[in-house]
Amino acid sequence: MVQTIVCKKDGCNGNEFHIVTEDNKLKLTCNDCGSTYYYDVSYYEFVMLSSCKKCNNNTFKLFNNLEKQGIYAKCTKCGYPPEKIFIDDEGIQVTYEAKLLQDMKQLMYKIDQRICNLEMKVDGLEKGQELLEESLAYINRYMSE
Repeated sequence: MVQTIVCKKDGCNGNEFHIVTEDNKLKLTCNDCGSTYYYDVSYYEFVMLSSCKKCNNNTFKLFNNLEKQGIYAKCTKCGYPPEKIFIDDEGIQVTYEAKLLQDMKQLMYKIDQRICNLEMKVDGLEKGQELLEESLAYINRYMSE
């Protein structure tokens, strides 16, 4: 369920805000009365800037997605989201494509590690099977004598 964020000050029903990201929190300032609200956005892998991606407007309508636990912003003029900056694991600003590529590399590394672990386990099973076959052959020869 998605809810529109509305100013909570008595007598104000504003739903347009100026946004600023500060210390992993999204600071919302009501366009009508100037009230300020903070929302935790530390779980995002990007930082929202104060201007629209398309038209450079600085006023947004904000939505709270209760199911996905996320805050979404739309420009009041054109409907586009705000500009976003992506930060890699080392804290360096990168493009979305570079961030995606880095995430894919990390995933490939994890998969490679899992395959290596599986290969080692298969080798151990093969050696165990050889030992069992030799033991059975020895027991079979001992029983036949």
